[in-house]
Amino acid sequence: MSRRAFASIDALLAIACTVIFAGGVFAQSGDRDQGTPPRREPPYEKIATDLGIPADRVRDAFRKVGPPPRNEQPPNEQQRASHALALATAMNVPVDRLKPVLEKYRPEPPAQRGAGTEKRS
Repeated sequence: MSRRAFASIDALLAIACTVIFAGGVFAQSGDRDQGTPPRREPPYEKIATDLGIPADRVRDAFRKVGPPPRNEQPPNEQQRASHALALATAMNVPVDRLKPVLEKYRPEPPAQRGAGTEKRS
């Protein structure tokens, strides 16, 4: 076989190895979050209505601040207070006005979903 044939085979082998490696990496990246359910979007419209502000301001604040920390346990009171303060600042509303609205629409912990618990009002 000529050197050109070996070079072509080497190139094809390198490409095949890259594709196989990349496929393995992408396949495993989806497994990381399998133990935790995906986050649901907050009810922007309902929060905005309760606060009397535009829904875009609520949506932008949640995107800017992000969700509260996500661990094995739900966020503690200090983490919730810090998150509420950051959201209130981003929405330009008093934190005392925002906290009850966030509590009203706070999702149930995964263990309680669908377990026949009464919905908070």
